[in-house]
This record gives sequence, C-alpha cells and structure tokens, in this order.
Amino acid sequence: MRLKTLLFVVLASVATIAGAREANVFASGLKAVPANDGTSFLISYTLNAPATSVAINIYQGETLVKTIEGIGLTKGENSQEINLAGLSGEYTWSVKATGEAWGESETATLVIDKTNTTTLDGYMSPRGITIDQDTESEFYGRVYVTETRNSTRNVGIYVYDAAFNDVTGQGNTSYGGNVAWGGSSGCTRIFLNKDGKIYLSDWSDSHPGVWRADAKDLTADFVPVFGGTPNGDGLRFNEDGVAISGSIPSCWVEGEGENTVLYTFDEDYINANGNVQGLYQFNIGNLEQPWAVAPSAVVYDNSDALHQNGNSVIIPQNGGWWISQTRWSEVAGIPSLVYFKDGEILFNSGALDPILIGSSYSAAICLFDEGTKMAVSSMNDIKVFSVAFDDAGVPSLTLDYDINPSLGQNCYSIAVDAAHNMYCAVDRLNASSTGNVGVFALPVAENACETPAPSAQKLVVAGGAVVSGDVDGDGVVTAGDITALYNFLLNGDMTGIVNGDQDGDGAITAGDITLIYNILLGN
Repeated sequence: MRLKTLLFVVLASVATIAGAREANVFASGLKAVPANDGTSFLISYTLNAPATSVAINIYQGETLVKTIEGIGLTKGENSQEINLAGLSGEYTWSVKATGEAWGESETATLVIDKTNTTTLDGYMSPRGITIDQDTESEFYGRVYVTETRNSTRNVGIYVYDAAFNDVTGQGNTSYGGNVAWGGSSGCTRIFLNKDGKIYLSDWSDSHPGVWRADAKDLTADFVPVFGGTPNGDGLRFNEDGVAISGSIPSCWVEGEGENTVLYTFDEDYINANGNVQGLYQFNIGNLEQPWAVAPSAVVYDNSDALHQNGNSVIIPQNGGWWISQTRWSEVAGIPSLVYFKDGEILFNSGALDPILIGSSYSAAICLFDEGTKMAVSSMNDIKVFSVAFDDAGVPSLTLDYDINPSLGQNCYSIAVDAAHNMYCAVDRLNASSTGNVGVFALPVAENACETPAPSAQKLVVAGGAVVSGDVDGDGVVTAGDITALYNFLLNGDMTGIVNGDQDGDGAITAGDITLIYNILLGN
C-alpha cells in the first residue's frame, strides 16, 4: 500500500453549546385512515419538536395539487381530518414541518440529555445508536440505543420515537433477544438495515460475534449470525478448527434477502497474512443457518498495522471504506481515521495533520448530508467536517465547526437525522460515572423538513369524476380556472388549484391552459 498526499484547509470556526432551544423539527409516523364519504381522511403524524407551521402537501405524480394547513404543531402525535373533495384517483402526500429559525450567532445546541431525564433512569454504558431513516418504513424516525452493561437498565436495545418517547412502553427493560451478552463489551454497536433487520455486535472475548434482530418483533429471540464455538480469547472456530470470526466492535450491512452482505471490523481474526484488526466480508444471504466458515473475502488486511487499538467503526463511501479507531493522540503510524480503497490508503489523518482530529476516543464517526458531511468524536467534543473527493477519488476533510463540550470523551456512536439533529451514545468514563445519550440540534439555514408518507399510506379518493377543465374544484369550467393556472406558472401560487394537471402529463404546463381554452370555446 502507499499513502497519497493530500492538501486540505481547516476552517477556524468553532461551535459551542448555546442556550436552550428545541430540536430541528421533522414529521414521522405518517398515517391516513379513509372516512366513509370517500373524500375525507384522518391523517396523523408525530413531530419530534414543536413546529411554527405545518403543510400537508397532496401530490399527483410529481405535481403538487393541493396544500392544506396542518393544525397540529405540538411535539408528539398530531392528527386532523382533511377533505379532498374535487379530486379523484390516487394521491401521495407529505408533511412539511417548519420550526423556529436559527439566529446567525446560534451554534449547535444540546436539546435532549437522557442523563437528566425524569421518566427513565439514565444509561450506564450506551455504545450504539442509530435512526430509522427509511421513509418507507413504518418505523421511520425511531431511535435505537444499546446498553452494554447491566445496571438500572439491563443489556440490550431501547427504542424511542422521534420525539424521544418510550414508544413501546419497555421502561428500563431492554429487548435482549435471549442472548447471553459478553461481559462489559456485549451488545456494543448497532446497525439497522433497510429491510428492518437490526445487527448487533458483541466485542467481548468471551462471547464474540454479531446477532440479528427484527424491528417488527423485538421480543423474539435474536438470531446468531456466526456459528462455531468461542475459544474465550475472542475467536470462533467451527468443528474442523477453522476460524470463523472474532470479537466485533462494529459492522455494516448492504443488500437484502439473498443478496445480504455483512461487513465486520474484527479485532481478533487472523488473516492469511498473519494480521489482525481487519475488515471482512460475509455473503450471509437469507442467513438460513449461522455462518460457520471463513469470511467470503478480506476487504482490508491491516498489513501496514495502522489499526492497533481494536475499537473501530467502518463506513463505506465511493467504493472505499472509512475506518476509525480509538486514539488518545494520533500519529501517522496509528491514525484516528483512514480511507481505504482498492488496496491503497488514500487518507491518513495522522500523516496529514495529527491535530485535524487529534484524539478519537472512542472512535465514533458518521456520514450525513448524502456523504458530504462527517462527524467525528474527539476528546469531549465532536468535530463536523465537509467531505470532498478529487478527480482521482482521494478524499479531503475540511473542519466546519467543533461541538465543545459534547457529552463526554467516550463517544462510541453518532447518528444524524434528516432534520440535522445529531444523536450520540457516550459510554461511562470510569466505574464511578454513568454514560450519556443525547441529541444536539445542528445549525441549519432553514429549519424545515418535508417527510413523504409511505407508499402504503396513499390517499385514494373515491369521489365522483372530476369535471374536465375544472382546476379549482367548483364543479364548473370558467375563466377562473385559467387564472389559477396562470398564477401558478408565473409565481408558483397554488391557491385555488386542486386539479391543475388537466392533460395528465404529470405536470402543470401551458398545455393545461390550452385545454381549458378549448373547452370554453366549445372545441
């Protein structure tokens, strides 16, 4: 392998925790129940924070045909009845929530801190946190947290809705899957796949591996991904003495069904070159039986011994992999963060600038904004970078701001939702302390987020046939219908438009005006 050179610029802007404010707002849990009249629907949605306004947008194809003011602005579940008289057919819909605007001087703000909760006891050692960000999922917006040590909470998964309510009523009793999690490092980090399957890594030597749960039934037993028998030192072997896998601090999953592929960072597995702490691929498919042979492929074998601390997070991007690790202070030979692709290290934070990240205790990283931003845990702070790739595929990081102080130096996992709220799981520092789970609202140019309803929640309007040319839904074709279309084409004004796409081409154009002119002329 060889290290490619890289130039980067670090901005001086630094963010600190500001005064109290709410999280950046978005809607989740969108549902629609049709009424008996065929044109009315009881719609509901959950806001993660109070909104200043809500718009319920009705679409036919890509065309916005109607906007209804949402009356539910409070944090939590809201509902109202909407009427779509004048429309006919099948429509999709969304909820656009707008919240309090950010001031120019405001910075990242701690908006939720579960260590100070009054409803549930705090966490001892939370290490995993993830968010369901698939808008087609019935659980979109849910937050999943893992507790690693038994205390007032027991080891396993805890689930919240987007408003951080105990959505399943589990209290301090985890979903543990009837798994004998290992010591102080069991049930470490968590990965949620698009198919609703949850993968949990066990980083202990006594009970290494990965277990799979189903978000639709967390009360069921969790399924072991790996077979074989642990040897007590972090390795699993099959009955033929072949090593299967080791203790796993983090994993990643791509694909679904028979195409499911699991990737693990493994602390103990020894590859063919005699190296440990590499990245491995397992083509597990439907996982009809636990995987009980060697990995399908070695993705990264750590031949340069850049990874030595065992605790790493892996994230794919642009055909390569970001790999972090725990570091008190990084150097070129043991960096906080690398980017690896096609047998080459294209980015080494310790070689480029040992203070770019500096300390990465405990290795949390997260990509967001479609991979253009990265959050990296540092020493009791979280650094937010812009991510860019040059024409040769070499990445660079530019510091945007630094959240300091954050929730502690032991940050194991970070996740960022669609509205730019950053969720953190921070393990305890020592035996006399406790862990933290919290949420920071990140500054945004516009505190607004539009959530599409799942396709299963389409609005099917069974009303009478729409009168051809009747744009405003008053039952007759007049010059007012043409005026409404002109107002939309000139300035985007949707006032008076319930069925603007008259010619059925999926958009409101001058062709719709021509059609109405012909109707008025008797053609």
